[in-house]
Order: sequence, then structure tokens, then C-alpha cells
Amino acid sequence: MILLITLLFYIIKSKPNLSGFIETDIEQEIKLDYSAKAKSIIIKFNLQSQDALCLVSQTSLDLVQLTELTDLTKSKSQSFSYDYQSYLANSTYQLVEIQFQTLIYMRCLETNYSNEKSFYELYISENPYIETCNNDCNGYDYPVIKNSVCVSMQCNCLDQSFGLYCQFQSITIYSNILSKLQIESHQWIYLEYELSTTNLEFQCLSLEEDVYYSLVFKQTPQVKIPTLQNSKNLQSKVNVQEQLITNQSNFNVDVIYIGLYNNQTNPIELQFKIVTYYEDDQSLYERNKIIIIITVCVIAALLLFTIGLSALRTRKKRLIRKQVQEAIRRNLNQQGNIDQQSPFRQANPSIYKGFQIRFIKDHFKANYYNKFITTYPGLSQFEECAVCLESMKKANNKLQNVCAVTPCFHIFHYICLQEWLLRQKNCPFCRTEYTRKKIIQDYPWLDIANLQIKNTDSNYLCRIKNQIESVNESRIELTNHQQLDQINQLQEVKD
Repeated sequence: MILLITLLFYIIKSKPNLSGFIETDIEQEIKLDYSAKAKSIIIKFNLQSQDALCLVSQTSLDLVQLTELTDLTKSKSQSFSYDYQSYLANSTYQLVEIQFQTLIYMRCLETNYSNEKSFYELYISENPYIETCNNDCNGYDYPVIKNSVCVSMQCNCLDQSFGLYCQFQSITIYSNILSKLQIESHQWIYLEYELSTTNLEFQCLSLEEDVYYSLVFKQTPQVKIPTLQNSKNLQSKVNVQEQLITNQSNFNVDVIYIGLYNNQTNPIELQFKIVTYYEDDQSLYERNKIIIIITVCVIAALLLFTIGLSALRTRKKRLIRKQVQEAIRRNLNQQGNIDQQSPFRQANPSIYKGFQIRFIKDHFKANYYNKFITTYPGLSQFEECAVCLESMKKANNKLQNVCAVTPCFHIFHYICLQEWLLRQKNCPFCRTEYTRKKIIQDYPWLDIANLQIKNTDSNYLCRIKNQIESVNESRIELTNHQQLDQINQLQEVKD
């Protein structure tokens, strides 16, 4: 029952207080009954001709000409009201609100006289009259209530509506999504788009002639709207970046309204899309390309630097190795370990009568000099290599710090001992003769990998591990050891 009463009340309230037809270019006088509750008058015109503009005034409108009305903002000298924005938008509706008067005049002007009548609806409202908020910003419909509101005597349009009093409806569209639009003959359709970049392009499929586009930025109040005066012909592809940048300098907003106008006599179906190119895309691509080029150049430079540094180190190592080998050969010659009768014997492969290189590497392991001395302090007496006569304790480079120890516990540069044992099978220091059998079976005194004494019966080995011995004490042990070696060698010869 309550619902029925509410519906009946709404129907009665929405019914106009007065309605009828008005002929083009003929003034019509209307007298209204006075009511203490009446605050304003709202008149809605339904036009048959889109070229018509309807005026409402408290005085006669006989002398008013359409050419005098050229601005959206009414001059203070004018005593009449009109909906010029809807006229520019070729809308079939126009809405005017004035303060309540018992006598008003109406007249619809037209540039090309068509003798067509327009229908009007007149409502007496109890709401106070606000000149800049027609129908309380609810558009053409009265008394329909929408979400748009009048704030500080300005219409704040919501829910996809815009215009001076939110009379135009818009469709929200998004980037890179194709929209199918139906546009009636000589009508506008409005699209609302939120800008993420100004570098965008309009694209249309199945485009026909006499279709125009116009765009404006969102404002409060929305003074500017898409009109034919500021429109351009719509092409299959239109880049609007320059147009947006020029207009955006005047507005600090990121929402635009795009108006599409069908100037044909028949309705059309249009497929419309906004394509964005983020700086943004191209700029980002350029930046990435520059970053990639710089990165590649830096990596190439570092690679070349590394290769060059490695080459220098390799060259330096080769030079050091060559110097060491020359020193070895020089000292071998001086010590009479090669045949000095032949000056070219050094380059002759026949001089290599010692062990094979693989055997030397397996049984004469390399290690750092400091590690030998730390584990066996008794070996600290050997500070120089007896082969090349270069220091092991104060090595000039890493290569000279790498040493090897013989089974008779004498230390030499690793590369020097290798060169020596390739030529002959004895110790460079004490001349103890080696054989493969002795090295493998009889002389496993020192585990080079772990630096451990295996033959613990040797007093000399115990002494060099536990304390530093003098050279003389070492020689006594070495002499006894040499005599034992000679006896073993004679026994092998007899065998």
C-alpha cells in the first residue's frame, strides 16, 4: 500500500504543471497561478528542428535575434535565459530554469525557418533557483534525482555525465579495446577516457564519410563541450598527441570527453578504438637500447682488459720461466753436469737422460716453501735453490715460492728440480743417486701431500721436524746416508 502511494505520488509529481506546443519564431505568453511554495520554473523543450534555440524571459522577446547569442555565458544586460550549450551540441532537448514569475514569455528562434512546432513541458519547482545549477544538476529529466550535485553554485557531474548541468551522457572506454558504437543521424555520441599518456591514436573500422570528432578536457563547470565548430574529420587513424598537449597546458586534469558526430542522414555503426603508445613505449625502448649498448660496451671493455691482463701475466710467467730455465742450464754447465765439449748440447734432447716428467710429478710434489719450513723447521737452512742459485725464502714471484723436496730432504725450486731430474738421476745438492725402485720402495720418507714422516727410525728426520739443525749435523747424517746408498747401489749392480 505504501509502495503504491509512493508510486502515485511520484507520477503526480513528475507530471508537468503545463505542457503544449510552441511554433518557431512566434512568441508565446504564459500566465501562472501564484503559489507561496513556488521558487523556480523549469521548462524542458523537445525540439523538432536541431537549429532552433528556445528562450524564456519575464519580458517580451520580439526583438531578440539569434545572431546576438554567441556565447555560453549570458550577458548581464540580457533579461532572458536559454540553453545555448545544448543548442551547440545539436541536442533534441533544451532545458531552461528561471526564478518563478506569474507571467513569462517563450520564443524558439531558428536560422532556417521550418515552420515546425516544438513541444514543451513546464514544471513549477519548490527548490530555490540557482542560475548556474539548472534542475539541480540532474540533466534534462525532472524530477529525476541523480548523483550529480550542485556545490558552490557549480555542477559536479558524476555517473558518466557532463555539461553545464550534467545534461549529456558519456560512455567510458579503455585503451586498446574495440568499441561498437551506434550513432543516430545528425547526433553526437560522447566517450569518456582517462588519460595515461598523451601519445595516443584514434582508430576506426568500417569508417564512413561525414563523421567528425571533437575532444575536450573535463572541467568544473564543464563550459567547453565537443561541437562542430571545434571538430575535425575522423580518419581511419588519427594521432591526437599534439592536440592533447596543446590543450592540456590549460587544464590540470587527466580525463577527456570525445565527441563523435554523424553528419549523415542515416544512422551508422562505428567500431572505434583508442591505441596508446607509452613514451613512454618509444622512449623506454630508446632508453633500453642505449642501456644495452652501454652495458655491452662496458662488458666488452672489461673482457678486453681481462684478456690483456691475462696475456701480460702469461707473458710475465713465460719470461720468468725462461729466465729460471736459462739460470738452470747455466748452473748445470758450470757444475759440469752436461757435456761442455758440445756447446749446443743444451738444445739436444739426448741430454734428458733422467726420469720421465710424469714420474717426477708423481713423486716430487710441489708445495710452498713456507709450508715446508713451518712443518720442518730443520729445512730452513736451505734458503737458496742449489740449481738456479735464486732465493726461495725471499721469492720475487709466486713461481719461485713453489718448491719441491727430495727424498734426501733438500729443497729446490719445483721447476728447477724438474729440469734437473729430467737430465740426471741424483740430488742437485748431495749428488745422492736415485733409481725408480729406491724412490718408490726405499725412500717414501716424506708424504709430500700431508707433509708427514713415514720412516720414524731416522734420527735426522726427527730432528728436522722438531728443531733447526746446523749444517754440519745435517751433513753427518747425509754422509752416513750416502755411504748406505753406495752399498745398496753396489748390491744392485751385483744382482
